[in-house]
Amino acid sequence: MRSARLLGILFAAGVATAQQPSADCAFDAMRLRSPREMYHQLSTRTELVAPSAIASAPGRRRPSPPAKGLTPPAPRSFIDSEIFGKMVKDGIPWTNPSSDAEFLRRVTLDLTGEIPDAATVKAFLADADEAKRDKVIDRLLASDAFADRWTMWFGDHVQNVQFAQNVFLGPAARNAYYNYIHDAFASGKPYDVMVRELISGVGDNEKNGNVNYLLRQLQGNGPLQDTYDNLAAFTGQQFLGLPLVCLSCHGGLGHLEQVNTGMVKRTRRDFWQMAAFFTQYSRQRLSFETPHSVVSDVFEGDYLLNTDFGNKTPRVPGADGATSVEPAFFLTGEKPALGETRRAALARMVTAHPQFARAAVNYLWKEMFGMGLVEPVDSFDLLRQDAATLPSGATLQPTHPKLLDQLAESLIASGYDIRSLLRLIARSNAYQLSLAYAPGGWNESWTPYYARHYARRLMAEEVLDAISQATNVRGPRKAMQFLDTGDGGTEAPFLNAFGRGNRDDAERKDDSSILQSLEMLNDRIVTSRVSATATGSLVQTLVKKNEPPDAIADALYLATLSRYPTAKEKTIAVAYLGTGALDRKAEDLQFALLNKIEFLFH
Repeated sequence: MRSARLLGILFAAGVATAQQPSADCAFDAMRLRSPREMYHQLSTRTELVAPSAIASAPGRRRPSPPAKGLTPPAPRSFIDSEIFGKMVKDGIPWTNPSSDAEFLRRVTLDLTGEIPDAATVKAFLADADEAKRDKVIDRLLASDAFADRWTMWFGDHVQNVQFAQNVFLGPAARNAYYNYIHDAFASGKPYDVMVRELISGVGDNEKNGNVNYLLRQLQGNGPLQDTYDNLAAFTGQQFLGLPLVCLSCHGGLGHLEQVNTGMVKRTRRDFWQMAAFFTQYSRQRLSFETPHSVVSDVFEGDYLLNTDFGNKTPRVPGADGATSVEPAFFLTGEKPALGETRRAALARMVTAHPQFARAAVNYLWKEMFGMGLVEPVDSFDLLRQDAATLPSGATLQPTHPKLLDQLAESLIASGYDIRSLLRLIARSNAYQLSLAYAPGGWNESWTPYYARHYARRLMAEEVLDAISQATNVRGPRKAMQFLDTGDGGTEAPFLNAFGRGNRDDAERKDDSSILQSLEMLNDRIVTSRVSATATGSLVQTLVKKNEPPDAIADALYLATLSRYPTAKEKTIAVAYLGTGALDRKAEDLQFALLNKIEFLFH
């Protein structure tokens, strides 16, 4: 019955709802091969969530003539100098700064994976301190929720999951890996130290969680070389932003000209030399019943060119007759020092190279802005980073090359302090622009300029936690604290519907679907928590306190959408609450707000 009552209040309020289908592809998966298509997705999605001042049909429009005489805001850092400087140069007008309510919800979700509670919103909106945005950023960075949110992000990044197609880590190892990551973020461990510990980890994998970086990429079948290849490709992708897997079966020439010009002249042998860093380790199983293991380094074992089965094309001796390859770092050709273990050498080389910092800041920038300065984020084309090395007819890959370098330099100067980089980003005027485009009609060709902020759908765990926060009916654990994407118990189907992936062969998605709409309309995760009979629910509390309709409307909007209702919304809500049973009407109002597109996106 609630769905029928919902329609009345939704259409009376004139709101867009999360279950409304779109004729466009605005809510398709955002991981696309073409940056241009990704820009189209971002642009169209944002226009649907926050239409521009002059609404037009979402999609591509003819470029508008450049604006003249644009005056940028006083830069807060080099980020603003680069972002606004490029817009001034090319005559691209930017939108207004975000309101306090929009900013608070955005930065709280981005840094902690949570929506702000009503009391925090009220206090922030009433605060006249000009430094209040900086203060809330610092508070969020120091919170326990920060470590939870970025542990979830990095757990996706390194695929920490106990069950995968080819590997079974087991719950104890998965837990140890989770605890290692969480402790690293909670303590502020430098990012380069963290990555070195992952690549070179030794010891008991149920005690030393970092050891599971190696064990997670073991190949369950095929020759050992397939495992070495997995580790080399994964390391290159996650920590250098390089698509090395493209070279694991064939050389670049004749294969990669249209994909990555920087890889065209690289050979399969170059890749094998990178994979050879992983040949000298020993894994001792401590149990036949579980995958409990101890990993150590040894000083023997080569990458042999002697395979004709497995997941890769045959490995055969080269023209020089060599039957094995020695390790050499893909980007420099450097080899291990005398007495240095191979994995320790690779860990040192990876984290010392400038591309490590560039890849790291690009991944983090995408988390905060919705798209990287280089896209796809794991496919840097090294010949397209600088005008001096640009092949004829090619275009620069970064949207803002100097900014990418400056961010990398800042991360290095901070001692690879991730909080420092995120603080720098969150404080910028560029990050604090509004979703809505105020100067006029939006043109998607402006997307790479960051002339507005771009809408992001809450990740699955954020949706579940936001429902809990808004209704004040919580589960035993926050979803953002789940140990992997197989965790969640009875709430797992809801999370899976919102595309959390499996950290194996199904990556996380932020698209929308009819299934998600059905979950929001019918799942008891939503319907039972808005109930006036649910112990401690916000609706129950408001009704028991005998709050008047206007106070109830304010409270439900603050708790659910992190803002006060507009004058029109409040008039409609108060009129609706003033007729019939107040408890049922209040339930309907919060249910409607949870189903607004605004709740699921920011």
